[in-house]
Amino acid sequence: MSIFSSKYFPAFLPVLFSLLKNFRRDWTHSSNIRKTDKTAERISTVEHMLVRLEKRIQLNRVTYEKIARRVYIWLIINSALLLAILIKLFFFS
Repeated sequence: MSIFSSKYFPAFLPVLFSLLKNFRRDWTHSSNIRKTDKTAERISTVEHMLVRLEKRIQLNRVTYEKIARRVYIWLIINSALLLAILIKLFFFS
């Protein structure tokens, strides 16, 4: 008993046509994607990387300024303490 002589063959015809139509549409879609110009995608990737780099530079700059401020504060405190020690050592001994 073959599928062609089966009573279910008329039911398989629409399914077969639907599969062929979807396969053809997917094939043309894939070929259209391959034909597109990659320049816009590359430019957007470079722009995205530049934005990320700028954010990272800004974050590093803020971090550097915070660390520099802390170092200056500690230098002032240490200088004041050293001055107080020297005054105590030479003038009140």
